[in-house]
Amino acid sequence: MHRFLFLAFLLTGCSLFYSKPKAEKMKPLYEMSTTPLDEEYFHSPTGDIAGHIPKDWLQVNTENIASLENILSVYTDPNRSRAMVMMEIPGTADLRRMVERDGIIALAEESFQSKLKKHSDVTLTRQPVVFTVDSMLFANYEYTQQSEGEKGILHNRVVAFSGGVRFYELAIVELHPVTEPNQYLENFRLLQSVVAGLEGVAALGQANTTR
Repeated sequence: MHRFLFLAFLLTGCSLFYSKPKAEKMKPLYEMSTTPLDEEYFHSPTGDIAGHIPKDWLQVNTENIASLENILSVYTDPNRSRAMVMMEIPGTADLRRMVERDGIIALAEESFQSKLKKHSDVTLTRQPVVFTVDSMLFANYEYTQQSEGEKGILHNRVVAFSGGVRFYELAIVELHPVTEPNQYLENFRLLQSVVAGLEGVAALGQANTTR
């Protein structure tokens, strides 16, 4: 249980985006992982987004953990060393105006700001970047955080996107530090594989909805 409380602490997040990040249309930052995906789908509660989890990953029951605000689903690898987390980004009127003005990158900014609000040790390691996969539009950023109760750094990647009406983020996060250098890069490639198989993501030109 303490590990998932830490996960809540990790994912909720206090201000300052340095200079305004620039949206750059580019190819995905990572190749897809060789780790296969499961045949079963995960879904957002309304069914507007669907995708495949990594094979053999297990869903975590978060119903009784009130602190996991806005988290829709959590899956971990069998060793519970890393997790895939799907969250809804609340579509407030202010956020919708920012998305209308700045595009999809406003979702990544909002996502990162939510983590900074509760974690002063969060460090942005990759500025938000916009990319497309088969016309689906995403904004990606990466951050690190000190591990709670363990010496080491946790590396995390977040991909934000629109379902047309609702806004979401999908993240791969480390639950405790690893010993092998750059092992987190495989996590980031694994997230790229999941992202490439998503269904229901708004395409370029369709993500600025105010409905």
